[in-house]
Amino acid sequence: MIAARRHRSRMGLAVFLALPCLLPFLTAGAQSKTAPPTDVHQLQQQVATLTGRIDSTGYLVTGVLLFFMASACLGLWWNARTFRAFRSVGLYLLTVAAIFFVIYLNEPNSWQITLLILTSWLMPEMAADALGVAKRRWIWINRIPCAAALLAAWSPFLELGYRVTVDLSELFVLVLVVIGFRRRDARTRLIASALAFLWFFRAPLDPWVRRFVPIGFRIGGWHWNFGPVAMVLFGAVAIAVFVRELIEDQREKERLAGELEAGRAMQQVLLGAELPAIPGLCIESLYKPASEVGGDFFQVLPAPDGGGLIVIGDVSGKGLRAAMTVSTILGALRALPAASPAELLRTLNHALAGRLEGGLVTCCIAHVSPRGVLTTANAGHLAPYRNGEEVSMESGLPLGVTSDVRYVESALSLAAGETLTFLSDGVVEARNGRGELFGFDRTRQISTQSAEQIAAAAQSFGQQDDITVLTLTFAPAELAHA
Repeated sequence: MIAARRHRSRMGLAVFLALPCLLPFLTAGAQSKTAPPTDVHQLQQQVATLTGRIDSTGYLVTGVLLFFMASACLGLWWNARTFRAFRSVGLYLLTVAAIFFVIYLNEPNSWQITLLILTSWLMPEMAADALGVAKRRWIWINRIPCAAALLAAWSPFLELGYRVTVDLSELFVLVLVVIGFRRRDARTRLIASALAFLWFFRAPLDPWVRRFVPIGFRIGGWHWNFGPVAMVLFGAVAIAVFVRELIEDQREKERLAGELEAGRAMQQVLLGAELPAIPGLCIESLYKPASEVGGDFFQVLPAPDGGGLIVIGDVSGKGLRAAMTVSTILGALRALPAASPAELLRTLNHALAGRLEGGLVTCCIAHVSPRGVLTTANAGHLAPYRNGEEVSMESGLPLGVTSDVRYVESALSLAAGETLTFLSDGVVEARNGRGELFGFDRTRQISTQSAEQIAAAAQSFGQQDDITVLTLTFAPAELAHA
C-alpha cells in the first residue's frame, strides 16, 4: 500500500515537473490567437491560421495523450529500473508528443525534422527493448548516422540527414518486427503487431502504395491522421503488456522472498538456536548471513568422552543452493557416528565429491577433550586463533573437490582461561567503500574479543559475505566444580 502511494506520488511529481516545459508553446499559441489585427490581409492570415489550428487539434489531443503515457512509463521505470523497456518507450513517446505539439503550433519545419531524427534514433532501440531483442553491435549502425544528422541540424544537410536516418531506422524496425513474429510467445507477437501497425503508417512507402491507403479521417470537424492514432495504440498496448509483466515480476519476487524466509528459518533451526552446555567449555557464537540464507555453517556437539566437537565451514556460492548444501552437511554430521576430526572430514568429503557442480566446501573440525587437549583437522578453512595468534596446522583440500583426500590432525594443549576463535572468511574479506579488505592483520588484532564484537567490527567495515564467529574458552574450574 505504501509502495503504491509512493508510486502515484512520484508519477504525479513527474507530470507536474514536465508540464511547465509545454507552457511556452501553449502560451505562444494563445498569444498568436489574441493578437489584434492591423489590416484585412493580416486578419485573413489569422483566420487561416486559426482554421488550420482547429483542423490540427487532433495533434494536440494526441500529443497530450502521448505525454501522459510517456510520464507513466518513465515513472514506472523510476520505480523499477530493471525494466528498461519502460525507459525506452517513455523517451520515444515523449519525443513524439513534442513533434505533435510542434505541428499544432505550426513551428518552423526544421524543428519537426530535428525531432523526427531524434525519434529515428530512439525507435529501433525502443523496439528492441520492447521485443526483448539484445542490442549488440548492430545498434551502432543506427546510432552513428542519427548522431551525425543531429550535429548537422539547422544546416543545409539537415534534409538529407533526415531522409537517411528515417529510412535506416524504419528498416531496423521492420527487421525487429519480423524477429518478433518469428517468436512463439503471445506477448512478443502482440508487441510486434502493434509495432507493425505503427511502422506501416510511419514508413516512407512508395506513393503508388499510399494512394490506396487513407491518410486519416474526420470526427467532429477535427482531422485525425492514422499515424498519431497508431502511436497512441502502440503506447497503450506497450504499457498494458509491460505493467502486466511488472505485476507478475513483483509477485514472483514476493514468492521467492517467502521461500527465502522459509529457508532462513529452517537454516536457523538446523544451526540451533541455543548452544549445548558442555562442561569445561564456555562457547559463544554469532552468525550474520549476507542475505536471507547463507553458505556458512557451524555446529557444537557434545563428544562421547565428555568434551566438545566444534565444526565450522563455508560453502562456495550464495543463496538457496548454498543453503541446501549446508542442510545436507549438517544432517550428515548429526547422523555420522562419533569419530576423530580427520575421519569426519574424510567421510564428508566422500559424500560431497562430485555432487557440488563445481563448488567446494571449506571446513575445520576441532575436538576439545575434558583435559584441554585440542585435536583439529582442516579442509581449506581459516585456521583458528589462540589468544590472538593463528594456530599452526596442516590444511588439506576443501571438501567436494576430489574423493581421494587424506586429512592430517594437529594437536595442542589448552591451559585454563585460554581462548580459541573460529571464524569464516566473511570477516577477513569484509571490504569498505574504498575497496580495502579487512584483512588478516585486523582479524588477528581483534581475535581476542567476543564473537559479537568481532562480527560487528567486520560488518561495520563492509560486509560482503556471510560472517560466522565462534569463540571457545577452556574453563577447567567449572568442570571441577561440577
